[in-house]
Amino acid sequence: MSRRPTIRDVARVVGVSAATVSYALSGNGRVSRSLAAQVRETAAAMGYVPRHAAMALRTGRSALLGVVLPNIANPLFPALAQEIGRAARRRSYALLLADSLDEAAGQDLAVTQMMARGVDALIVVPRRGSTLPEAPLPLVVIDTAASSERGVCSDHREGGRLVARHLLGLGHRRILVLAGPENSRVAQERLAGLHDVLAGTEAAALTIRHTAYRPEGAAEAVQDLGEAGWTAVAAVSDTLAIGAVNALVARGIDVPGKVSVTGFDDLVWASIVRPELTTVRQNLARIAESAVAMALGEREPGEIVPVELVVRCSTATAVPARRTPAGSSAATRSSAPARSPEGEPA
Repeated sequence: MSRRPTIRDVARVVGVSAATVSYALSGNGRVSRSLAAQVRETAAAMGYVPRHAAMALRTGRSALLGVVLPNIANPLFPALAQEIGRAARRRSYALLLADSLDEAAGQDLAVTQMMARGVDALIVVPRRGSTLPEAPLPLVVIDTAASSERGVCSDHREGGRLVARHLLGLGHRRILVLAGPENSRVAQERLAGLHDVLAGTEAAALTIRHTAYRPEGAAEAVQDLGEAGWTAVAAVSDTLAIGAVNALVARGIDVPGKVSVTGFDDLVWASIVRPELTTVRQNLARIAESAVAMALGEREPGEIVPVELVVRCSTATAVPARRTPAGSSAATRSSAPARSPEGEPA
């Protein structure tokens, strides 16, 4: 069996000292980004695995990043964790992953346990309505514009605007909004983006319905679609949009021939459901790269990442709808169907 590569082997191949290799892999010391990247790539190609226990004693760093997610049952968060893992691996860091189980107390416990295990920094997607505890180590938040000074987030509000402009361009004026839980900061920003565009549009009428992030909640929310005369359903998450599509198709309502449906996040399901879902795509790779860079002190926190509207088959030109009642121009109405247990954070 061939022997395991050592730090000196990596140093010899790169043409630098063993100390420089150590600095490049640990993030300590003054090593240029280009040289650090070369060292990491060479070490990976050679199969060099740092002995992190010894490194931690020598440098005071564990080469571990703690990542706390609100609910890994939501496919958005495993996808985000995977991108964070890629960004961390490029820096020879490993992840410790925790699930808050959609509980504020679970989030606090996860943060405490991560610190007890000696992580060098924390990346947290907060559970909706929660407050993060103070931590004596770098803590990066992936959330909304209101918290962007502590980390990074998607431009959720602009995503709402993109959806609104798209639906208006197709002639939709009577729109049902599946707005998620009322205490969701992310959902509030997406809804605000819809309002930014539609509030000043003549004869536009929004109906807002809050529901848990569950397909069955969406199915219940669209039960009276035929009587209400909506021509479009704008959901603040793909989970709700797909629940609406499935419920409408099951009742024989043509999507998008009778009603258009939009989502948000571009989950893997969005291109599998039929019809394929028009949705807003978050740049998870960029969010993850920025979050890791901020956590490791490579750059200052504070970034809002652009989003992209992905137009697929679930939206089309509006069919003629019933006349909007007088006085309801640019109106917003709110109604709430019976709620299922909430299952998604933010």
